[in-house]
Amino acid sequence: MSKTGLTLKAELRKTTGSSAALKVREQNAVPAVIYGPELKENLYIAVAANEFEKIFQSVGTHKPFTIQIGKDSYNVLVKGIEIHPLSRKILHVDFYAYSAKKSFITEVPLKFVGTPVGVKEGGSMFVYARKLKISTTIDRLPEAVEIDVSQLRAKDYLIVRDVKIDGVKILTHEGTTLVEVR
Repeated sequence: MSKTGLTLKAELRKTTGSSAALKVREQNAVPAVIYGPELKENLYIAVAANEFEKIFQSVGTHKPFTIQIGKDSYNVLVKGIEIHPLSRKILHVDFYAYSAKKSFITEVPLKFVGTPVGVKEGGSMFVYARKLKISTTIDRLPEAVEIDVSQLRAKDYLIVRDVKIDGVKILTHEGTTLVEVR
């Protein structure tokens, strides 16, 4: 069972391709694929659109949940999601079936806490990055990375090199500016 305890039921798809995906969408479902290091081959599935949207609102792309296909279950993360540009309907989803032992690459949101001294003195805070790309195992996956900005004065900034997370390797370039006070 995943950390969140949420489960999404799915059915295997017998056919793949654009015409098969269109037929899945006509049945108010979303075509999807599950892949990962411990799967011998990709699993092409269909999930109920409304059920997936409910779970996605809760977990986003950085919290694990379970997909149930018949008697089999897979602990997954949403790795990719394709959305129609006009209708905003979900067209396709990629699920990553992670291994409890192996590290994987994902993005986690940044959460800036505190009010910078420079802002209290009349300055402004500019946020340049909202996510960090990391490599980690599922047991060390943070929901968000909290960064205390309360000590920043005018003309101060934080870059990726300033962020340390135990057991997590940060893959975002170390010189990337996260936040600045002017």
